[in-house]
Amino acid sequence: MTNTENPFSGAAKNPDVKARRRVSFNRDTPAGVLRALAGDRDIDVRINVALHPNTPTNVLQQLASDPNGTVRGAVAKNAHIPPAVLQLLASDPDEGVRRKVAGNLHTPPAALQLLASDPDGYVRFAVVAHFNTPPAALQKLADDPEQAVRRFVASNPNTPPDVLQQLAGEPNGAVREQVAKNPNTPPEVLQRLASDSDEITRRNVAENPNTPPEVLAVLALDFDPDVQEAARHALQERKPES
Repeated sequence: MTNTENPFSGAAKNPDVKARRRVSFNRDTPAGVLRALAGDRDIDVRINVALHPNTPTNVLQQLASDPNGTVRGAVAKNAHIPPAVLQLLASDPDEGVRRKVAGNLHTPPAALQLLASDPDGYVRFAVVAHFNTPPAALQKLADDPEQAVRRFVASNPNTPPDVLQQLAGEPNGAVREQVAKNPNTPPEVLQRLASDSDEITRRNVAENPNTPPEVLAVLALDFDPDVQEAARHALQERKPES
């Protein structure tokens, strides 16, 4: 095959930076060419290589130490990045990189545990929304100074019951509303929230499958019509079929 027929032949040495960018962005570029382009002096080329699905894992490891934070952030977004590299990037000095690590679906629990103590609120917010976040990290984030983070702890299905019990005493109604919806919330906590001053919290209690029937019976007489309706519907759903 001639160079004319093979668009990737000699791509890494092409003096035209726009041509190198096109090749680094091309979804069909083979691993060998991407390996050669990983050392390119152009930042955009290295970013494309860091994001590319064909980039070998050892090249991603190399780019994880790139002097440019945007390149490292691109590595952190790659779906094929090894967990060990994500763990390394979880301690990156650039908050933008750490945000990408926290948002990567493949980030391991140990890295998320580390990021739960991150000084950047956006990082902690991404951690609390991650399905891999371990219970110990959620417990830590339950005391987060950001109300939005605590609210997401309350809504996370991995949050332990004792943490939900703690959050049920939150002064912020939006947090208690999420506790009342969480499938992990214990019946005794739902019973307490059934008398909450917040109507949405009480309605969520009525819709929670863990709520005891005797609590639903009380909520069926609630002064708020939406709470009444939700509780009566729940009681009707639980009636044994005749």
